[in-house]
Order: sequence, then structure tokens, then C-alpha cells
Amino acid sequence: MPSWLVPLLQWGGCALAIVTAAALIYVLGIMEPAAEGEPVTAPVSVYWVLLVIGIGAAVVGIVLARRKPAGVGQR
Repeated sequence: MPSWLVPLLQWGGCALAIVTAAALIYVLGIMEPAAEGEPVTAPVSVYWVLLVIGIGAAVVGIVLARRKPAGVGQR
């Protein structure tokens, strides 16, 4: 496995999850409620999918980072 893949999964997944969560907060109007009758034009389901992908990538990266490399500690 390439040495750059694990940090990319860890930090890229975290970054994707944070950016997507911020976009969801903005789109859903949790911080500031939208005006009455103002339609939400953003595809909210895409943000949820990206959030799940980001969290999944971060978890996989963290698990792979904690795993021992093959051959270490084996006789």
C-alpha cells in the first residue's frame, strides 16, 4: 500500500466531513432560519452522502494507521 494513502484517507476524510457538515448546517438553516416560503435549492441528499463518505474515509484511515505493518513482530 502506498505510504501517502493512509494520511490522505485520514485527513481528506476529516476535511470532507467538516466541510460537508458546515454546508449542511448552512443549507438546513440551523444557524439562521430561512425566510418563510424560501425554497431550499441545494440537493440536501448529496450533502448527506458526502458526509457519510467523509466519515467513512476518516475511519478507514485511522484504522489503517493503527494497524501494524506486515512482518513487524513476526518470526
